[in-house]
Amino acid sequence: MQLKASTDYGLRAVLYLAAQGQTCSSKDIAQDMSIPRDYLIQLAQLLRNAGIIEARPGKHGGYRLAKDPSEITLLQVVNALDDDAKDTTRARRKDRANATMVQGIKKAYDLVLDGYDSYFDSITLAMLLDCSKDEKMGKEYLAGRLIAESQRLLAEAASAA
Repeated sequence: MQLKASTDYGLRAVLYLAAQGQTCSSKDIAQDMSIPRDYLIQLAQLLRNAGIIEARPGKHGGYRLAKDPSEITLLQVVNALDDDAKDTTRARRKDRANATMVQGIKKAYDLVLDGYDSYFDSITLAMLLDCSKDEKMGKEYLAGRLIAESQRLLAEAASAA
């Protein structure tokens, strides 16, 4: 899966802040994570608006996480960075909502989005950092999260039926 540049850069910045555990300057983040500094500042505003990071002004200022990495999910970060694109997509979907041919495809696509959202919402920044310490164990852990979320969605569907 290829991430949009904004999602890629934003995730890198947030994971960097999680790993550092302190206030970091935009210069350091941009340099260490290979992110254009002006773009980082734009993305930081989206992340600030979503309550994921805080900005500290002044000589020793910069950015830091607004919450503990164990309280920030991957979905929260992705949603904060993709908010503008989602509004456009929602408008297009609403325009096509009554087309008969689209209904079956829309249901299938909604299943994809529900699964994606559920899985990404089950993974925190702290989990990702832990997984990065041991690649094999990390992949096994993330696969286990996928299985657990699949089972939860199935149980949810069964109780709704």
